Amino acid sequence: MNAQPHAKFLLFVALFICLSATVGAGQRGRIRPPDLIKCDLNHVTSFTGTILSYRRSASRLVLRVRTDEATTEEFTLKFARGADATKSFLLHGEEFKASDWSLIERSRYRLKRPGMRATVWVCDDGSNPTIDWRPREKKGTGVF
Repeated sequence: MNAQPHAKFLLFVALFICLSATVGAGQRGRIRPPDLIKCDLNHVTSFTGTILSYRRSASRLVLRVRTDEATTEEFTLKFARGADATKSFLLHGEEFKASDWSLIERSRYRLKRPGMRATVWVCDDGSNPTIDWRPREKKGTGVF
């Protein structure tokens, strides 16, 4: 019995495994949306990056984000005057509390520090995006 076909097959399998590991090494999988997101998972996307500008009033919040994928995106959240804006916020994936404003803003309507990070979750149904604030997070690490 000739061992050559088996050797070629094993070489092919080893090569395939090595190439698969190399191709997948630089790719990140899709992150799971938080429970706050109510739209179908096929209709939601996320943008993670550094906040370039932040404007908030009693009825609107506008963010410009430089994403980790090197795009610049703008997001607008609209609220009824006096409504609780925090219903669209998370802090490191957890429920956002009124006391968490001090981690986001240095004074009312002013972002605490330049370079703050966030993940913005957007459903394609026209609803307000959800902002997962990530103060103190270092770019590309997902940790703070």
